[in-house]
Amino acid sequence: MNDTRTHDCLRLIHLSDLHFGDQTAGSAAALKQAIRSLKPDLIVVTGDLTQRGRASELGSARDYLDGLGAPWVATPGNHDLPRWPPWRRLVDPLQDFRRLVSPRPDARVDADRMRLALIDSTNPAVWKAGRIQPEAAREAAAYLAGGRSGQLRVVATHHPFDDRPGDKMGGMHGAAEALKILCHEGEVDLLLWGHRHRTEIGILYQEGLRCVVGSGTASPTSPRCEKKGESFHALDLGEHAISIALWRRSPDTERFRRVGTRHFDRQKENHWREVEPELEEEEEAV
Repeated sequence: MNDTRTHDCLRLIHLSDLHFGDQTAGSAAALKQAIRSLKPDLIVVTGDLTQRGRASELGSARDYLDGLGAPWVATPGNHDLPRWPPWRRLVDPLQDFRRLVSPRPDARVDADRMRLALIDSTNPAVWKAGRIQPEAAREAAAYLAGGRSGQLRVVATHHPFDDRPGDKMGGMHGAAEALKILCHEGEVDLLLWGHRHRTEIGILYQEGLRCVVGSGTASPTSPRCEKKGESFHALDLGEHAISIALWRRSPDTERFRRVGTRHFDRQKENHWREVEPELEEEEEAV
C-alpha cells in the first residue's frame, strides 16, 4: 500500500471492540498486518478490548497491542469490567485494566498535530450503557483548551455521544451536557467512539454548538461485526483537514482493504464540514 499522507499529517488508527476472548479466526493476524503496513503515529483503542473482562483476556490484549509496532493508548469499555463476582463491578472495577492494560484509562496525548483526551465512559452500575460526568468533561476540556496552534483537539470514549440513560439503548448518560462543555470550553474538533459495532462517520450537529467531526468505528475482530465485515478507521490529521478511511475485511477475503474515505475541512469560526462525498471503491489489500 502506498503511503499518501503529507509530511505534516499525523496518522491515527482508531480501533474499538477487539473482544479478546471471542474473536473471528484470522482477524487479529489480518488486522496486525494492515496496521503495520499503514505505519501509524498512534493507535487509539476505544474500549471493549475483551469479552468478559478476565485478567487473561486483558493480558492478551496488552500483548497484542504491544506487538503492533506503534504507540497506543486505550480507554475501557463495558466488557472490560469484570462480570463475576458482581461486587467487583462496584468495588474498583478497573483494577485489572489499570494493572494489565493501562494505568491511566483517561490518558492524555500531546502531539504536533493533535491534543487527545481519553475519557472513561463506563458505568459499573449497569451492564451496557455508559455515563460521562461533567467533571470528567471539564477536565478534558481544560486539557484541550491548553493546546497549541495547529493542534486538532480530539476526545475518545467507548460509548457514543447519545444521551440515552437506559441500559438497553447503550448510550451515554450525560452526553449532551458533556458535549456542550467540550465544545464551548475545549473547542473539540473530533470525537472518537465505538461500542455499537457499526461504522458512523460524519458531522455532529447540535443546536447552538460548533460542528465537529464524529468517528464511530465498528469491530475489526469480533464475530458481532457489521454485515459487510470487520472494520477499523485510519485517520490523517492536518492543521485544517481530517481524512477518515474505512478499512474492511469482508467475510470472503483474508485481508483488510480500504473501501472508502471521508474528507473534512475546517471552516470559519472553527466549524467543520464534509468537502467530498464518500468513496465506495475497493483498493489494494494490506
